[in-house]
Order: sequence, then C-alpha cells, then structure tokens
Amino acid sequence: MRLATALRTDVRLQAKNQLYAISIGVAVVVSGAVAWLSSADTLARSVPMALLMFVGGSTLLYVVAMIILERADGTLMAVIVSPLRAWEYLTAKTITLTALATLEAALIVAGTHLILARSGDVPAPNALLAVGVVALGVMHVLVGIVIVVRYDRIVEALMPMSAVATILQIPAFWFVGAIDHPAVLAIPSGAPTMLIRAAYVPLTSLEWIYASGVTALSLAGLAAWSLAAFREHVVKRGR
Repeated sequence: MRLATALRTDVRLQAKNQLYAISIGVAVVVSGAVAWLSSADTLARSVPMALLMFVGGSTLLYVVAMIILERADGTLMAVIVSPLRAWEYLTAKTITLTALATLEAALIVAGTHLILARSGDVPAPNALLAVGVVALGVMHVLVGIVIVVRYDRIVEALMPMSAVATILQIPAFWFVGAIDHPAVLAIPSGAPTMLIRAAYVPLTSLEWIYASGVTALSLAGLAAWSLAAFREHVVKRGR
C-alpha cells in the first residue's frame, strides 16, 4: 500500500513537472537525428549509442532534478517521518523514472524505424531491446540517487552529475566504432547497452557474459550504494 501510494505520487509529480512532455519532445528530435544519420544496416550501432547518450543522460537529469525539488519543498523531510521506508521511496523513484526512460526509448526506436521504413525494409529488434533499456534506465536512476542526495541545490549537483554523465556515455563511442579499444567497456553503462545491441545482432559468448554479468553486478551494487547514501545523507541528516 505504501509503495503503491508512492508510485502514484511520483507519477503525478513527474506529470506536473512536464517530464512526460519533455521526454516526448526529446524522443521526436532524437529519432529524427538518428534516422538521418543511420541506415537499416547500421541500427545495431546507432540505436545503442542514441539510447545510452540521450535516454541515459535525460534519466540522470530527471532523477537529480526531482529529488532536489522534493528536498526544496520539504517532501524528503516528510518521507523521513512518514511510515514510508527508505527502500520504498527509492523503489518508487526507480520504477517510475525507469518507466519514463522506457517510454522515451520506445519512442526514439519507433520513430527511427518509421522514418527509415520509408526507404525500405528495416529489421525489427527483438525483446532484448526492452531488457537493455530497463537495465539502462535503472542504472542511471540509481547513479543519480547516489549523486543527488549529497546536495541541496540543483546548481551544486549539476557539475558532479555532468562529470558522471560524461563518463557513462563514453561507451557510446565504442558502439558506433569511433573507439576501437574494448577498455572503454569497463565503464558499467556499456553492459546494458550491449544488451540493446543484442536486439539487432547476435553477440559472442564473451559479449553475453559481459552484458549479463556486469549488468547484474552493477545494478546490485548500485542498489545497495543508493540505499546507503540515502540513509546517510537524507535520513540521518533529517533527524
């Protein structure tokens, strides 16, 4: 019941702050750009790159902005003294913002495919696209939580958020072939992006191990880290 209430509250707040409208606008622009720069044969490169850079980046910004706003208007203080537990608050944030990221990604992919379909057949991605997008969204939400709980104002959070976002987006250049060295895939955001790539082309055994293993380990670690950071910088601070 508490989690369901938190989910409804988050959706209302996101709609009130125009996040859905912003996501749709971003998706329209990005799908047009990806279609212009791509062909049916290069979607296995361009789609993972676009989703990592734009969906990942916007999700990170959304979670930082939403939690800063909630801290400013007293919502976070209310959470501390309410029956809602820290893990329930963070779960609600993760579910709703990942759903928003998934919507944005779906619109980007659908728009890109529709535009390219005017010029010929376009291969349809398989269900791994959804798996990769959800994992990518969860990762960026959790990273955003780890960052933002330390700050009271958006201007304070922007620089560290931008630095982390830049690092997380580096694997995008491997997926489009701009960087050949696989060392960039040591950055965890490359793993769920590899799952997105698997929606278009088969992966090697090593790529499967990397994509599934690093994704699972990263999400587990980030979930624990974000909860610990929230308790340290929000719950303890508010008592």
